[in-house]
Amino acid sequence: MIRCRSLAVGALALGVAAESRADPGSLTDAEWQPGSSGVTPASERPAERRDPTALDPARRALNTAAAVGPGAIVHGAGHAAAGRPDTARRLALTQATGLGLMVGGLAGLALTGASRYLVAPLALGVIAGGGLFFLPWAADIYGTAIYPDAAEVAPRRAPRLVSELGHRYVHDPQFRYRHFLAQGTELRLGPGRVSYGGWFALDDQNARVRLAGGYRLSGPTPEAAARDGSFVEGELALTHHRFDSDGFRSATAEVSLGARRDLVRWDRALAGSFVEGSFGLALQRFEYRVPGMAIPADTNDLLLARYAFGFYLGQGESSGEAQVFYDHRHDDYAAGLQLTGLGSGVAGHFGVDARWFWGSFGLRAEAQVGSAWLGGLSLMFRRGEAR
Repeated sequence: MIRCRSLAVGALALGVAAESRADPGSLTDAEWQPGSSGVTPASERPAERRDPTALDPARRALNTAAAVGPGAIVHGAGHAAAGRPDTARRLALTQATGLGLMVGGLAGLALTGASRYLVAPLALGVIAGGGLFFLPWAADIYGTAIYPDAAEVAPRRAPRLVSELGHRYVHDPQFRYRHFLAQGTELRLGPGRVSYGGWFALDDQNARVRLAGGYRLSGPTPEAAARDGSFVEGELALTHHRFDSDGFRSATAEVSLGARRDLVRWDRALAGSFVEGSFGLALQRFEYRVPGMAIPADTNDLLLARYAFGFYLGQGESSGEAQVFYDHRHDDYAAGLQLTGLGSGVAGHFGVDARWFWGSFGLRAEAQVGSAWLGGLSLMFRRGEAR
């Protein structure tokens, strides 16, 4: 029952980019042609969609200021100032839906006393509502700052191989570690995917290794070009984390469903951007290794959820993407957000992740903030991507 409700809430959270009805501002399947970007040149747009002043930097700056300022309260204010009422209305309605989900979920948790039988779907409602509430603000800022004809194009195929090697700095006052060697490899064979990732402390006895397998239900693969970067993918993963200098270890098994939706499908004014979301469940087991003490193992379940807003960078050989995200998981290095009062540690963590490739080689930069602060850079290598 919990799993079915979780998937339903997950689908609702991704609805910010869904095509619920035909609309002159969205891109339909009939309009898409293989190799097209999904962005109609300004000269070919209907007269009511053409805005000759949109290329003026001063005008865009004012529209973006409206999105950042008043738009923080009413999402879509920036597009309203830019003369795009349809887009503004969509963003505002999505914000209102998210607010309703958050209020309803929090009220349900309070009324039921966070019952163990209802906490998962109610918490997912709060998280999904948070995504639907905050992502439209990011979309409003992006859509007013970037002229649609200047939007970058999503890759039509997924790379067959991606690997990285780099350094991460983690500041957590509860642990001694600070510096990590981070490495990872991802291999795609058709719709299937296998991946490995590891963080190894250079100044402590701490290491985290994750193995995952995924299956892409829709979207680009190394062999088949897709309409854009949108996808739906399921994943199974195992994680082993050693805190040897602190006397314990953890093992986690998880299942999740994730998706990306390019927002050009939702509205042409948001071409070049996308939203992501994933929801799942995990089972975690702790083992304690304290000399002279026999401590039984602990087992608990975890609620997994993540949402992100991102945009594509560049095209062709020099290209990449960047995103800002919220991740609800608490079993990694950033863990839960540290606040004052009873809410401390309940929420997950926030982060930014950006990747840029020059041909086969590239760089990745990331930063996260939760109960710990972390950041770092990686060298990356990819093979098999085609635009």
